[in-house]
Amino acid sequence: MDIEEQPSLRETKRQKTLEAIEDNATRLILERGFDNVTIEDICAEAGISKRTFFNYVESKESVAIGHTAKLPTDEEREAFLAKRHENIIDTVFDLVINLFGNHDNSKSGVAGDIMRRRKEIRVKHPELAVQHFARFHQAREGLEHLIVEYFEKWPGSQHLDEPADREAIAIVGLLISVMLQGSREWHDMPQGTQADFQACCRKAIKNTFLLRGGFSE
Repeated sequence: MDIEEQPSLRETKRQKTLEAIEDNATRLILERGFDNVTIEDICAEAGISKRTFFNYVESKESVAIGHTAKLPTDEEREAFLAKRHENIIDTVFDLVINLFGNHDNSKSGVAGDIMRRRKEIRVKHPELAVQHFARFHQAREGLEHLIVEYFEKWPGSQHLDEPADREAIAIVGLLISVMLQGSREWHDMPQGTQADFQACCRKAIKNTFLLRGGFSE
């Protein structure tokens, strides 16, 4: 029987510290407003120093809206390009969840509370959403370029009779769309976890393909 690998004590402490920063920051910002909360306020509530704060997050803005999207790491790029994938949709789906979804691995309800608060913060403070969307589009284009590179490395792996960049755009667009659908269902869960988030996204993929029969050629 496989034994689930447990995080190290250092990693557990790191996750708890980051969670404390994000939890208190998002709570204070919703209670007082973004401009009325200082980094010192967040540090006091989280029980950390200002130096520790900047070891974990870039700024008050980033902790308010979260790291909503990121580019693939060198390791992720190498792993993706290393072999031909039997199901490109499944493989890219995992990347989309990692790059665009919640990056917190906590199974507690706190991670869900943080994500819901961030959504509310972006609504109340649209000026912060500019950073959110800039990162989103940068990550989307980075993933599209990675898929094109994959098609070039593995000839014959495309499914559409289209240029590689058009198929890459179609794949990423489809999966981001279903992730957003899954996210809406997830937000309705009182104590949704990261595992619930992924399950909602997979359900959205299934629903999308079930609807395919309703489209005319």
